[in-house]
Amino acid sequence: MKKNKKSKLLIGVTMGDPCGIGPEIILKALKSPAIRRIARYVIIGNKGVFDRTARTLNIPVEYSTISHISDIDGLKTSIFLLPTGEFKSSLMKRKRATAEGGELSVQCVIKGINLAMNKHIDALVTAPICKEAILLGGYGYPGHTEMLHTFSGVERVVMLMAGGKLRVAFATTHIAIKDVPQSITPEGILGTITICNEGLKQYYGLKRPRIAVCGLNPHAGEEGIFGDEERKVIVPAIEKARKKGIHCDGPVSADTVFYKALKGAHDLVIAMYHDQGAIPLKLHAFETGVNITLGIPFVRTSPDHGTAYDIAGKGIADPRSMMEAIKTAVKMAEV
Repeated sequence: MKKNKKSKLLIGVTMGDPCGIGPEIILKALKSPAIRRIARYVIIGNKGVFDRTARTLNIPVEYSTISHISDIDGLKTSIFLLPTGEFKSSLMKRKRATAEGGELSVQCVIKGINLAMNKHIDALVTAPICKEAILLGGYGYPGHTEMLHTFSGVERVVMLMAGGKLRVAFATTHIAIKDVPQSITPEGILGTITICNEGLKQYYGLKRPRIAVCGLNPHAGEEGIFGDEERKVIVPAIEKARKKGIHCDGPVSADTVFYKALKGAHDLVIAMYHDQGAIPLKLHAFETGVNITLGIPFVRTSPDHGTAYDIAGKGIADPRSMMEAIKTAVKMAEV
């Protein structure tokens, strides 16, 4: 796709699960003059779903339907829709996980990744998907992070959540708590620290980021009384990070580190497992939290919430997290 220096960035937005609130929050976000002013957008999703959502919820957003990404060249409109996959829009009434919705949501994400990898778009924003629907649709991905890892071809990716005054990254992502102790390794934690350090420098302009690493056990193990993962796994990773010149504290007890981060002591906290980091982040910034993927060769963000089947189709979904995801993607792509 041809671009000149004065042209706005082109942001790809995948529709998420068609039975959830993804289409609604996308249209509500793109309805905002502030969002339209900062970039152009190509929605990657099913046309019938978006037409039905716009009509039934009365969200007047005009978009041009294209058959190929190159069709954007020369068009003056700012919002486009690239039809993807087959889906009967009547299935949206189910408001639950479906095989059809799972298959379509994965197709949209894969197409978005391909567009980003081939530099047809400047950043990718993904609406919420449902892990149960993905499995019903025949795919084994636990979430976006794992798909991005697979289709971007990189060795390691890091899931980062950012909102308000907190940035939280994760040593593990979507796995059972019982599997966490054997899943963390010194090499894996070091890789997470390194990617976070580079990401904070690149996208947030921090010359020497201050990173805190959570312990796994209560009170960070209390010198081995409550577990030895800190001594055997986490401390070696931190020591290696320090030798690389990275400012890294820990292991820090998870019951105090987020308070310290909110007070400005740390630029980012690395949690050992999903809920250890997601709970404080969402308590602090549920409506405006953003999920960011570090370690891939393009910018990807998403709202920091799920499909919300229970309110789908009611017109009451809050688009603020989607709007923040878009604004964050634009800022990161401008770096």
